[in-house]
Amino acid sequence: MNNNTNEKYNSFFPKEFIVKYKQLLGDEWNEFFHTIQQEKASTFWVNTNKITVEEVKQSLHQKGVEFDSLSFHPQAFSTTHPKPSNLKEYEEGKISLQEKASMLPVVALDVKQGDLVFDTCASPGMKTTQLSNLVGEGGSVLATELNDKRFELLNNIMKKHECKNVTTKRIDFRNIKKNKKFDKIILDAPCSSEGLVRKQYDALKNWSLRLVRQKAANQKNLITRAFDYLKEGGEMVYSTCSFAPEENEEVVLELLKKKTNAEVVPVKLEGIKIRKNELCENCVRLYPQDNDTQQFFLAKIRKK
Repeated sequence: MNNNTNEKYNSFFPKEFIVKYKQLLGDEWNEFFHTIQQEKASTFWVNTNKITVEEVKQSLHQKGVEFDSLSFHPQAFSTTHPKPSNLKEYEEGKISLQEKASMLPVVALDVKQGDLVFDTCASPGMKTTQLSNLVGEGGSVLATELNDKRFELLNNIMKKHECKNVTTKRIDFRNIKKNKKFDKIILDAPCSSEGLVRKQYDALKNWSLRLVRQKAANQKNLITRAFDYLKEGGEMVYSTCSFAPEENEEVVLELLKKKTNAEVVPVKLEGIKIRKNELCENCVRLYPQDNDTQQFFLAKIRKK
C-alpha cells in the first residue's frame, strides 16, 4: 500500500485496535488487515415464503445476472451484480441481502420444520426471515426487539418477506415469561461491530477497548438469560460480528461456568473453513482471509 492508502485506513482503524490484533493474530496480521480493507462479494438468501430457489435462479438467469451457489445452504448465493438492491427480486422480498457470515448462525442452528424458535435480538430481521423459512407452517418464531426504531424495522422486514409464522414483540427478551421454553434460540448479541468494517469505513469510529469490555459485560448476562429459555435437549447459537475474545470465547466460558448443564457442540458448515479454537473448544472464529467474510464468531450450545 502507498502512504496515502495507509493514512486513509489508519483514520478508520484506531491505534488500540491495531496493537491488540497484531498481538492476537501474530504472523497472520498482515493478511487479516489486508482482507478487512477489501470489498466483499454481495450475497443473498432466497426467501422461500414467497418463491422457490429454482424460480429465483431462472428469473436471474433471464436477466443475465451472474450468481453462484454457496455450499453451506441451498438458499444461499453470491452475486457479482453491482447493485443487487436494485433487483426486482429484492424489492419484492423474494431475496434478502445478507452477509455470508451473518447467514451462518441460523444454518449452524439446524432448525427443523415444526420447531419453536426464539430470536432474542432480532432486528433488522434477516436471520428471522431465515428462521421463518426453515420452521415452515408447522413451526413458529418469537422475535423480540426493545428499541422502537429497530422494532419498526423488524416489523417492516417481516411484512416484506411474508413471515406469517413469526410473532414480534417490542420487549427486552429477558422479560419474556420464564415458563416459556424453546427448541432453538438465536442470540446474535449486540457487540462492538468490528466485523462491519468491510462494508462501512467508519464502523470503528467509536471503537475502544472500553467499549469492548462494556459489551462483554452485557453479553455475559444476555447469554445466561437466553440459555434459561431452552428446553432440555434444546440448542442455542450465540454469535457476534466481533473478533474480540472478550465478547466471544470469554462470554461462552462464563456461561459454562454458571450453567453445568451447558455444553458447546461441534459445528460443521459445508465449504466453510473452521479452525481449531484454542480458547474455547468447538467455538467457531471465522477469519476473513479464510472464507472471504467479515470477521465473525459463533458457538452452538446444547442444554443437557
